[in-house]
Amino acid sequence: MLNKIEIIPLGGIGEFGMNCMGIRYDDEMIIVDAGMGFPEETPFGVDISIPNFDFLEEYREDLTAIILTHGHEDHIGALAYILKKYNLPVYGSRFTLALAEKRLDEFNMLDDVLLHRVRANDVLQIGSFSIEFIHASHSLIECFSLAIKTPVGTIIHTGDYKIDESPVIGAPYDLQTLKRYGDEGVLALLGDSTNATVPGRTPSEQDVIPAFREIFEEVEGRIFVSTFSSSLHRLQVIFDIAHEYGRKVCVLGRSMLRNVETAEEQGLLKIGYDTKIDLSDARACDDDEICYLVTGSQGESRAALWNMATSTYKGIEIGKGDTVVLSARIIPGNERAISRLIGNLYKRGANIIEEKRRLVHVSGHASQEDIRLMVETAKPRYLVPIHGEYRMLFRHKEYVKNHVAGYDDNNIILIENGDLLELDEYGARVVEKHELHKAFIDEESLDEVEYDVVRERKKLAYGGVVSLVVTVNRATHQLVGQPQITFNGVAGLSPLDGFPADARQAVAEAVAEMRTDQIADTSVFRENLRLHLKRFVQKHIGTKPVIVTTVVEV
Repeated sequence: MLNKIEIIPLGGIGEFGMNCMGIRYDDEMIIVDAGMGFPEETPFGVDISIPNFDFLEEYREDLTAIILTHGHEDHIGALAYILKKYNLPVYGSRFTLALAEKRLDEFNMLDDVLLHRVRANDVLQIGSFSIEFIHASHSLIECFSLAIKTPVGTIIHTGDYKIDESPVIGAPYDLQTLKRYGDEGVLALLGDSTNATVPGRTPSEQDVIPAFREIFEEVEGRIFVSTFSSSLHRLQVIFDIAHEYGRKVCVLGRSMLRNVETAEEQGLLKIGYDTKIDLSDARACDDDEICYLVTGSQGESRAALWNMATSTYKGIEIGKGDTVVLSARIIPGNERAISRLIGNLYKRGANIIEEKRRLVHVSGHASQEDIRLMVETAKPRYLVPIHGEYRMLFRHKEYVKNHVAGYDDNNIILIENGDLLELDEYGARVVEKHELHKAFIDEESLDEVEYDVVRERKKLAYGGVVSLVVTVNRATHQLVGQPQITFNGVAGLSPLDGFPADARQAVAEAVAEMRTDQIADTSVFRENLRLHLKRFVQKHIGTKPVIVTTVVEV
């Protein structure tokens, strides 16, 4: 038995989203989270990315369970895709699993998957791993940090967290349990780095209440609030203040409707009597009697807010006299989409309130002082920044080095996706590095799109395509007629410079120089033609189009 722990991130390190990590002892591996991501620039026809779970194939016999820290899409959105490949038991909170169930139901997988509910301070024994679920405060509810005890030592995985002492729903972060583990000894802390560049403490979820009260007090027209559909603390605040000021709330957008319904079913959202109404009743309300709670804070083109800002959504459009509150941070990569959204709203005469103007949003992630408190409480031997872009991981490291005694370059380890971090009694080190390609999802069909397909689309987009059709005599293997070449989307090409004719002549000369056996084998012949034309195009016009070669035998 090898007395060491291996930590292998499949996603979420050096990027936003796709959070997924393998933790292995001897021949047992648990997976923490299975999230999806949203590429910064839509990669050629797909809008969702997930970790490449094929990487886990070499560990297939070691996989024992999937542990979910909380229910955000960047932590559970790829659950169905990993379960298709490895049908493992899944452990999570009641609300996390309620969200996961709705996604798994879309894949008709509910009857085939074992989902196990756990509560804060439950201790789960999975082989050599003893896992305690520590209650964590975040923008979502029923979230966990994980204390993972192994024969080598204890690993604390923070999940997404902030040290909120007065959340709207639920209890504050459970520092007492964390301290107990810190006193016993923690080998490594895997810590959220999202807000590692932000000074001070992250404000409480309660801190948005005064700004929302002012808005509901001042605004005479319709109010549209767009926030993350999973931000239940924020949703509770909006329902409470709307009820207080006599406004009805109409919920619009698929994910918002689903999450509100799920939270109501679980008894986690408390909505005042007759406050939530459906769309038909909302149409009958006066402008000062209604608040719409809608999806689309990130400028998503299919969300309710974008449709209302550009045309209509179920007959509703935003116009003069309406107030739109964007109660969410900008996820990196969404800046252009949000700018377009705001531009369209202004064109329609709407008043827009965002976090730069009023405190209508607070983060769910630990800022620098929260991070310091986490490290000082857990007192880990090693700190491993996770969850965030590389600059955030680096700033996490630098902040702790400069503000927490006892930490330096020797015990703060920066890792990347695909690294194999080994921990044992002798130290911590990255012993292997793997290049992990993302997998992509077609949002319409929910089917997986292979990395090679997306790479080919990228080539087509940037280089264009050249189609070559060559006809040869089956008996003599001689060229019949001139090669036919079609150029589509190829930069640097002018129909007046004679290049197409030169390319046809070059292909004809290449065929004349080939041996009979090279032409007789169609696959070899086709590849030789492709390579020859590729080199000719690159040499003469400097572009790298996709070459599609067809051989016709007559």
